[in-house]
Amino acid sequence: MTAPTYGFAPGTVLTDVVPAGFAVLRRSADVGTAAELERLGEAVLRWAVQRRSGVAVRDGLGRDAEPVAEGLEPRVVIPLLRAGALRLEVAAPVRVVRVVRSPDAVGFAYGTLPGHPEIGEESFVVVRDGDRTRFELRALSRPAMPYALLPPVGRAFQRRFTARYLRALDGV
Repeated sequence: MTAPTYGFAPGTVLTDVVPAGFAVLRRSADVGTAAELERLGEAVLRWAVQRRSGVAVRDGLGRDAEPVAEGLEPRVVIPLLRAGALRLEVAAPVRVVRVVRSPDAVGFAYGTLPGHPEIGEESFVVVRDGDRTRFELRALSRPAMPYALLPPVGRAFQRRFTARYLRALDGV
């Protein structure tokens, strides 16, 4: 098993702890009724947030990754530029560090592995909130590679994918 690129405890992103030197992202969106939690949770555990946002999730052989399970090490393939036949993308290795399954929450967190442009964790969880279901996106991150050090570019990509992720469960 490959060592993660960060030194804090796996699943920290699911807590309120913020390790020194890491930026925090916490966003949420209403995605349905409380009765839809299970269905939306299953979609999250099948990588629907990523795939419906234009991000592929692949195994080591380039095939679609299996559903989320602790220890799974896929690559999230992030499109940077697509113009006709020209495609520029980053295949970012991650490890699923926590799977959340409770009567009021379903989802997971993954951590970055060497080769990922960021260092840290990200989580994707649907939560029952009264009579509604809310999708919560959280991240603890800092740049890992030189191109990720360009703050305006890195922030623009983060905003773009955050917005896509928050809309990904619409119509699921």
